[in-house]
Amino acid sequence: MLSSQGVLVLAVAVVCLSVHGAYAVDFDTEKAFDEVGILKCSMPKIGTRVRPPYPLPDWENMYSKLDVQTKRIYEVVEGNPKEMHIQNLRSDGLLAGNSSHRADLELVVYERGGLSSDTLQAINSIGSDDIVLDWLRDNNQEDWSSNNENVRAIPRKRPTDGKLRVVFIFGEHGRELVTTEVGEYFIKLLSEASVETLLPIFDNDRLFVDSVLKALDDTVVHIVPCENKSARRIVETEDGPGPRTVKLLDEEVVSKYPSNICQRPNVRGVDPNRNWPLYWNVKSSRFQLEQEYGGPAALSEPETRLLFRVYDSVEPLAVVNVHSGMHGMFSPPDYSPIMLNTAASLAEMKLQSQLNQRWMDGKCTVGAGGHAVGYVAYGTHNDFVHTGFGVPSAETWEVYGNERSEYYDCFGLFNPIEKDVLKEYVRNWTGMALEHITHLHQGLIPGIRSPADKFSEEVASLPEPNTCGLTESHVNAMRGLSDLALGRGDKLERSSFVANAMASTPTLIMPTLQEEEDWDEEDSAPSTEMGDHVSGAKQARTAGGSSEGKPSINVSNGVPSTTSVVEDLKKKVMISRTASSSYSFMLGSYSIMIFGITFVTVSYLVYRRFGFRASGSRVGRQGRYRVWDVV
Repeated sequence: MLSSQGVLVLAVAVVCLSVHGAYAVDFDTEKAFDEVGILKCSMPKIGTRVRPPYPLPDWENMYSKLDVQTKRIYEVVEGNPKEMHIQNLRSDGLLAGNSSHRADLELVVYERGGLSSDTLQAINSIGSDDIVLDWLRDNNQEDWSSNNENVRAIPRKRPTDGKLRVVFIFGEHGRELVTTEVGEYFIKLLSEASVETLLPIFDNDRLFVDSVLKALDDTVVHIVPCENKSARRIVETEDGPGPRTVKLLDEEVVSKYPSNICQRPNVRGVDPNRNWPLYWNVKSSRFQLEQEYGGPAALSEPETRLLFRVYDSVEPLAVVNVHSGMHGMFSPPDYSPIMLNTAASLAEMKLQSQLNQRWMDGKCTVGAGGHAVGYVAYGTHNDFVHTGFGVPSAETWEVYGNERSEYYDCFGLFNPIEKDVLKEYVRNWTGMALEHITHLHQGLIPGIRSPADKFSEEVASLPEPNTCGLTESHVNAMRGLSDLALGRGDKLERSSFVANAMASTPTLIMPTLQEEEDWDEEDSAPSTEMGDHVSGAKQARTAGGSSEGKPSINVSNGVPSTTSVVEDLKKKVMISRTASSSYSFMLGSYSIMIFGITFVTVSYLVYRRFGFRASGSRVGRQGRYRVWDVV
C-alpha cells in the first residue's frame, strides 16, 4: 500500500497531467531561452497590492480631461509662435463593412531659436491618406507580414538642414493617462526652455541644463500629445448600468474589463499598436482579442495612417513611443525576445541603462521589447518605424506601472494614484526625454550624427548592462566595439571578431496562434479602397509561412466582412493555441482536470492527517519562475 507521501506524489502527477492536457500547451519559455543562450536579466517588479474599492482618476485636482488638456496645449503654443507650431491632422480610416472610424490628432513642433523654412516645409507638406494608400498599393502585405527579402525601407527623399529630428508619441492607449500628462508638461517646458527656467526644475544642475540647451539649438522636436483620442474619450466616460460592452468593428461584445477606464484600443476595438504592416495579422500565443485586435487590414486605422503621414514628411532620425503599465525602456524588436545585434541597438541599450539609473533609480526593465515587456507582439508601431521608415532609434518607454495590481484595476495599474507621485514621474521622464535628446545630438547612438557601425568612446566606457534579450553573441559584439572605440587590440582582428559575433546571433521562434481556417471566399468583401490600392490582393484564402525561422502567418489582402472577422477570431482564440512542434498532444480534458483536482484535494487531506505526524514538518512548495509577466 502506498504511503501518504506516495499518494501525494501520485496525486500531483495526475493533476499536472490533467491541467497540461486541458490547456494543451507545453512551450517551456525558460527552457527555450536557455537552449538558445538568452542571458538572465534584471526585471524589477514595482508596485504594491491595492484592495477594492479601486481608485478612479481625480479629474479636478490631478489629471486633466482631453479637451481641457488640448486647450491648454494650444494656449502654450500660441504663446510662443516664433519657436512653436501646432496643427490638427485628420484621417477617415478604412471603411470595413459597416464599420467606419474617423479620427484626428494634434502635432506640436518645437525648434529653439525659431522655426526654420525646412521645418515649416516639412510640416506644411504632410500629405493626405493617399500617401498611405499609395504605399499599400506598391507593397505586398504578404511580404511585410512574413518580413521576407522583399521588404524595403521607404527611402529618405527630403533634403535636410542637418538638424536632428525627433518624434515623441503619447496616449496611444486610452487608459494610459500618465503619458499625456508627461506630454503636456514636456510641451510646456520646451516653450519656456532657458537656463533660468530649467535650473530650478533639475536641481540646479548647470552642466545638464547647458547640454540640453545646446542640443535643443540643433534639434526639431515633434510631439503628438494624444494619439488615440477615441479611446481616451471612452476612458473619461462614466460607466453605465449593467455589463460593459465594447465594439469589435461593428459588433457589440461584453467586455472582460468592468470599467471604461480599462479601454485600450480605439473606439472600434482596434489596437493602433498592432495595426502596422510588419508581421501584421500574426498573433502571439497569448493573444487577447479585446485588447490586441490588429484591425481588418494593416494601416486600416486613422491613428496609424496619421502617424505614417507624419513620418513620411518629417523623416525623423529618432522616435519615442511613450506608454505605461510597467517601468521599462525597450528597443526593437517586439516580435522576438532576442535583441537586434547591431552597434545602434547595443549602444542604445547601454544608454537606456544609464538613464534608468540616473532618473528612475534602476526601476526600469531594459532591453528588447519582445523580452523586456514580458511577451512578444506583432504589427507594432516601433517595429515598422524601425524597418519601414529606417529610423535608427525607435524606443518604447513604459513610464509607470503598479505591477502588483489586479488586471481590472486599470487606473491604478497604469497610472499614479497620488498627486506627489504623479508630479515626480512627470518631472523625471521629462528630464529623461531631454537627456535622450542630448545623447542623440552628441552622436552616441551609431547612425545618428555618427558612423552606423562604431561606438563612441563615451558609450564604450559605460559599464555592461544587465538587460533583457542578450546572448553571448551580443556581449562579444559589445566588447569588440568597445575595444575598437578605445583603441584596444588589433583593429582588423577586433573588427573581424565583432562581425563574427553579430553573424552568430541566434534566433528563436515563439509560438503563435496558427491560422487553421482562412477567410472563407464567400465571406470576403474587399473594400473598394483597399481593392484598388493593395498590390496582389486576393479574395481567396492565402496561407503564408516562412522557411527562415519567422512566425507562421495567414494573410488576406482582401477585407473580410466584419462579422466573419470577429467570429473567426473568437473561434481561433478559443480553440487554437498551438503553432509549433514544441506544443504537446492533448493528454486530457476538463473532466480529467476536475477529477485530478478532486483527487489531489483528498490526498492532501490524508497527508495532513498522517504525513505531518510522521515527518513532524510541512513540505514547502517552490514558487514558479514566470518569464512572461504580462502587462
